[in-house]
Parts: sequence; structure tokens; C-alpha cells
Amino acid sequence: MAQPAQTKDESKAAGATVKSAGRVLEVLELLGNVRKPLSASEVGRLLDYPKSSTNVLLRYLTNLGYLSFDQDTMHYFPSLRVTSLGAWIPAALYGMGDAASMLQEVHDVTGETVTLSMRAGQSMRFIRVLPGSYFIALKMDEGTVAPLFGTSVGSAFLATRAPAEVERLAEAARVMARTRAARQAIDGTLQSLAQIRSAGYSVTFASLFPDTGAVSMALPPASDGNVLVLGVGGLSERIRRNERAIARAMRSAITTHLVVPAKA
Repeated sequence: MAQPAQTKDESKAAGATVKSAGRVLEVLELLGNVRKPLSASEVGRLLDYPKSSTNVLLRYLTNLGYLSFDQDTMHYFPSLRVTSLGAWIPAALYGMGDAASMLQEVHDVTGETVTLSMRAGQSMRFIRVLPGSYFIALKMDEGTVAPLFGTSVGSAFLATRAPAEVERLAEAARVMARTRAARQAIDGTLQSLAQIRSAGYSVTFASLFPDTGAVSMALPPASDGNVLVLGVGGLSERIRRNERAIARAMRSAITTHLVVPAKA
């Protein structure tokens, strides 16, 4: 049976709902990108939202428990509830026992911060993070996003994609690039993909934080075709010195623990 056509008022209401949903995601993405608390005025300025709409939206997200609000500084920051939104993904794609054991083994062997990330548009989102055990270790929160181009995890993901898809993603990234450094990161990533495919992993230094490095390795495609990326990050000196040993530990853990369920 055909669905009745929407009235003008219904269409307007639907459009407003979609716009509000989009703004919720934009706020969370913004906070994930800047990785620091922001005031309502800062959020409104960075996203070009009206002041009244910004205040209502931030209060709403705070009431729902997705943002925390500091009365002293008048700043907003994502709550731990946000990080829990994707906590179920490894279990759904690979089986929690296998994924958790893989991450834990790599963490035990390397002592570095171990991450699991997945593509989110033009970014990679860290959905699982095991903090490093060194006194000085890479600090990373679950839910943090990193650029798709110019980072170890992004490069490892892109190395699994077909050339046409990579070029399409690169073109979109160039449109969004605002600095020379961002454009250079895109070109540098494209030039490195052949070497990454040959080595089976990517390694970058100071791509997200100064004096840090990361080794990243794409996992076998999950049951739904998604490709997640295993990463190990820490101080540049340690990562540079232990690069090959880290890559071996990652391969061993993936082979030992990661059994991809067959498609139904």
C-alpha cells in the first residue's frame, strides 16, 4: 500500500528533526576533534550556530547524559556515556573474547597504548583504547577521532581500499583541507600506500601528538565487510626502536585470537 504524502507541516517538522540530529552529531564530532572542553559560545562560533540554538542543544545533551557541564568554567565535555556507544562493535564484528584477547596480548607484549579504530567519514574513530603501562605513555580517550589522511591508523585502513575508492576519499579530503600541512598529509599518505601494502603495516611519527609514533595494522574484514585497525602508539623513540618487534606482536595476536565469523 502506498504511503500517504506528507503535508507541508509534516515535511517541515521532519526537516527540523533531521537538522537537529545533524547538529547533535556535529557537536560530538567537534568535541572529539578539539579534544578539550568548550564553552557554549565557542561551540556556537566554531559550528556557526545561533546562540539560542546552541544553548538549548548543549543543555539537552547534558540532560541526556552525553555531555558533562563544569559549573566553575562553564565548559562542556563528552561524558563516558559517549564512549560506551561503540563499545559493542568489536563483539558484534569479531566476537568479544577474540577481540579483547587480541588487544590484551598486544598490550602485554608491547606495554604501549593499544587501540582499535574504525572509519567514520573522513576520520578514524578510536572505539577501544588500552592505556600504555609506561610512566610516559600515549594518552588517548575512546571516542577520539583522527584524520583519515596523515595518520598511521588512517593509512593502514586506506591501504586496504581499492585505488578508485582511495582517490575518491582523497578528493573529498582535499576539498576540506584548509592548510598546506593538511594537503601535504594527503599527498604523503597516497605515496606511502604501496609500501604499507608491501610491509603489511603503517608507521608514522608526530602525526597526532609531538614526540609520539604509532604502528597500525588493518584487521581482516569483519563479518559485515568492515575493516577495523589495530594500533600501537607511544613515545617516538620507543616506537622507532621496537617497530619490527611491535609489528610481529600484532601479527601474532591477530593470527592467534582473531577468527572472523563466517557469513550467514
